[in-house]
Amino acid sequence: MKLYYSDASPYARCVRVFICYHKIKGIEEIIANPFDNAPELLRVNPLAKIPCLQLNDGSALFDSEVIMRFLDTEFGQSRLFGTMVNNWSQQCHFSLLKGIFESAVSLRQEQLRDEEGLRSAFWTSRFEQALLRGLKEIETIGITYSAELTALQVMLVCLLEYIDFRHPDILWRNLAPALGLWLKETQKADAFVATRPA
Repeated sequence: MKLYYSDASPYARCVRVFICYHKIKGIEEIIANPFDNAPELLRVNPLAKIPCLQLNDGSALFDSEVIMRFLDTEFGQSRLFGTMVNNWSQQCHFSLLKGIFESAVSLRQEQLRDEEGLRSAFWTSRFEQALLRGLKEIETIGITYSAELTALQVMLVCLLEYIDFRHPDILWRNLAPALGLWLKETQKADAFVATRPA
């Protein structure tokens, strides 16, 4: 199998954490810049998005959630996603995390538009406020309570570290101090250390 990914992508990092946590062997990790439209990536994902997992039969899975669910089912006895089966509250929490991810990544993209003189103050503020509201909600819904690592917690660690990496000016710990304390301990796990962007 081959995983096409970018080191800085929080979506790709979630997938790589699953691979590391489940100790999955035989996956070749290939750095890919989705903006290059490289023929190799386009052959497996016509959308030219990462992460993308090419299976041994030549078919491909894309979208980080699809890949994570596949890896967890096939190689991890559904340990990370297991508690979410038919638990609509947790499914909603997962969607909330995905929405915060989108806000954080969109905020980064908006910042990059600064170089072109096209950055929008409206969208910058909207993405940042959505991110902060989302984190405030996350702190209250119990994602961090499980002593065993879950898919929700993998998403949360990757999200919070992405915010620290790309948006160090956002002082989210002032708004969600309990999340900050939880992250300080949880991020020490081998799967997070091994996949942290340089």
